[in-house]
Amino acid sequence: MHDTEPRDIGYSSNAVTYYQEWIEQKANPLFAGMKQKDLFIFAMALGKHRERKSTIGGKKINNIPVSAITEKEKWAVLPIAISEENDLLCLREEVSIYRLAEEYANEGIKILSAHMEKFGLNYPKKLELELKKLLEEQA
Repeated sequence: MHDTEPRDIGYSSNAVTYYQEWIEQKANPLFAGMKQKDLFIFAMALGKHRERKSTIGGKKINNIPVSAITEKEKWAVLPIAISEENDLLCLREEVSIYRLAEEYANEGIKILSAHMEKFGLNYPKKLELELKKLLEEQA
């Protein structure tokens, strides 16, 4: 852990149910068995992909330790800050980097919950098709 990293990152109290229930083994086939940090990274990436972020309203639940995030996962967070700031010097202030990740994850959870309500258990299949299409376009 670096000196400038926050101890914990978190999410809105409105998202607690999603973070706790979606990772249960039987609750949701897309996230079953994952950890809250995995869902956070996924939601952050989805929010960034859709270029949508929102500040965390209400009480913020800080229960994802930054120390639990692997180096590989941290490298998913850092480019978001670089692309947002257009300046490599933004990497000096890690608290703001993770704050930005929280904002994208907050919106990503909103997107996920809306899609889960709309598509139900078929959402993972729809998401998989969407991601494959995106990868084909990038190739």
